[in-house]
Amino acid sequence: MANVRIRYKDLERFYADIFVAKGMSAAEAAAVADVLAWANVRGVDGHGGMRIPNYLEYIDRGEYDPRAQPQIRMLGPTAFIVEAARAAGPVATMHAAKHAVATARQYGVAIALVRDTTHTGAIGRYPQWVAEQGCACVMMNGGPPFMAYYGTRTANLGTSPISIAVPGPAEQPLLLDMATSVVSNGRLRQAAVAGETVPEGWALDAEGKITTDAKKAVVILPLGGPKGSGLSLMFECLTGILAASPLLALWADPAGPKPPKQSAMLIVLNVEMFRPLADFRRDVGELAAAIRKLPRQEGFDEVLMPGERGDRRAAIRRAEGIPIPAALWKELGDIARGLGVVPPSPLA
Repeated sequence: MANVRIRYKDLERFYADIFVAKGMSAAEAAAVADVLAWANVRGVDGHGGMRIPNYLEYIDRGEYDPRAQPQIRMLGPTAFIVEAARAAGPVATMHAAKHAVATARQYGVAIALVRDTTHTGAIGRYPQWVAEQGCACVMMNGGPPFMAYYGTRTANLGTSPISIAVPGPAEQPLLLDMATSVVSNGRLRQAAVAGETVPEGWALDAEGKITTDAKKAVVILPLGGPKGSGLSLMFECLTGILAASPLLALWADPAGPKPPKQSAMLIVLNVEMFRPLADFRRDVGELAAAIRKLPRQEGFDEVLMPGERGDRRAAIRRAEGIPIPAALWKELGDIARGLGVVPPSPLA
């Protein structure tokens, strides 16, 4: 499938303009656009602009309130819940991240729960932003059932990702961002749209059998078998259930109330409360350097740190433009024109 290439900042502005046209304030539209474009620039395209048509459908169905204002409910000096009220996931989650950083700077640590929110997007964006502020962050997500619990053949767990970021040398955070499934739902959807086959062991079809046809894949398999499904189950306990907003139990009951889309927990640590930030950055850099020098297995040209592949891809795409499949670009263009938004011109 042919691609068009769009400058990173042009794409981010375009995404924001679409959400402003759907009723969001400029600041909140920019928050959503930032997370979507961040995914695209780092090559996590399954969480980038291809999500916009779904987000707009959620708005039209009343499942996503573009004007919702997340509210913080303090539980103590260092713990709080963000009542998202079906606000855009990036708006509610970045609201939580900013308040958690401010709290951690005062007390050393902050724990935030985000409840009743919509799709959070690529969760690595939030811990990365926290680490850029000089803090460390652990974030976990709970979401709707796309994944099988180990040994079962139906979708009964979220692909619940975890992301961890710490300040690194040269102001570059070290960032881990991974799902508890073999593949993210967004990546699988991307493969289905492209008509690709996928590796055996990624997913099951509607009959619960292994499939390599992305279009027939309806149940994603857990990463590491019982390890991935166990993590996902525990993440649901620590996000939706702890915040009294259980996702999976409600999704399992078609006759029950409409379940929320996602929930999250963020744990933020102020590194300076534990030791000088500069010393922490130095030691992270020295640890990474030592690992890079270790003897490599046959077939490995280098050893990469968490997030390094995405950092490299982002550098290339910032310079050369972000590739968007032609079919998706046409769909986004049609949506934009219907909203009175002018798409940016592709690069030559």
